Amino acid sequence: MRTTALLILLVVLVSTGEALQCNTLDEGTEECPSDDYVCVHYKYDVEFMGCRTQPFCDVVKEGLAAFGSEGTIICCSEDLCN
Repeated sequence: MRTTALLILLVVLVSTGEALQCNTLDEGTEECPSDDYVCVHYKYDVEFMGCRTQPFCDVVKEGLAAFGSEGTIICCSEDLCN
């Protein structure tokens, strides 16, 4: 019983200490600086892949919808999800 509790605690501590990892355009990865960031893949006049804040994603999504743009943006919060 004690061993099980210790293993659960260890898994929780290890999993909460890792920063979010996002894909980049150069086929590498980027470590996001804080928990406020999400992985982004944006494509319109330019293409971008990496870390950005969730408010950035929200503003870009609203802008694309308001202008009827054919651009796309994907924002996600799991490692390498972009």
